Amino acid sequence: MLSYRLRHRIEIQEKVESGRNPDTGGQIYSWQTLVISGTAMGSVPAEVLTGPGRESRAAGAVQAETDARINLRWFPGLNQAMRILWDGRIYDIDGMATDRTGRQEWRLTCKEGVSDG
Repeated sequence: MLSYRLRHRIEIQEKVESGRNPDTGGQIYSWQTLVISGTAMGSVPAEVLTGPGRESRAAGAVQAETDARINLRWFPGLNQAMRILWDGRIYDIDGMATDRTGRQEWRLTCKEGVSDG
């Protein structure tokens, strides 16, 4: 991995249960910065490569979507249920791959838009 490519700073968040809705009894979830071994993942060096956007029409509304590939140093505990914040945008993790050794870098394929993050 070439460290000079890691010029962006991302935040990795995980979904946590924050209580129950008093009216329906359903779970209420919120997003918080991931903490691994006492280290908050709020300013992680990464390479963010965005692709072309596209629009779709569903239920009479136009929805925009953008793809991105995010490369960052490998660390244990990352999974697809998490999300990435970068430059005021929210990216859902669609796919995860590692390098050949499996211990140097994460290569994430992500999508912005359409979902609730």
